[in-house]
Amino acid sequence: MSYLVNQMINSLSNKVLKLEKANSDRDYSGGGWYEEEKYQIYLYPDFSAIYIRESFRSVSGGGLYLPNQSSQKEYGKWNICEENGKLFLEMIFDDNSKAKLETENLGTGIQKLGDHIWNRYLIS
Repeated sequence: MSYLVNQMINSLSNKVLKLEKANSDRDYSGGGWYEEEKYQIYLYPDFSAIYIRESFRSVSGGGLYLPNQSSQKEYGKWNICEENGKLFLEMIFDDNSKAKLETENLGTGIQKLGDHIWNRYLIS
């Protein structure tokens, strides 16, 4: 195992990565929509992982308000692999689905994962 892989494992072990996104729009009549998504990836020292996705959406207009909330939790394993000089966070979930995203430590508490910048916290 390379030094870079070990270094990335050490920086992600016992950490939770968090990403939040929100979008909204209103039209001239007062109707509109709002959407919020939250992602959390718990990376434990034994290489077990929990992926949580929460979403909230609402649409309003004509006196109606339609909210919708959902939550998804998946369990699996994680590891770091190196390909062509780049590091990837690889997750294999209990249903045998897989995710592999390029990752980079951008400094204290900040992790690039795929195309997004995530916050990185110690699991408490």
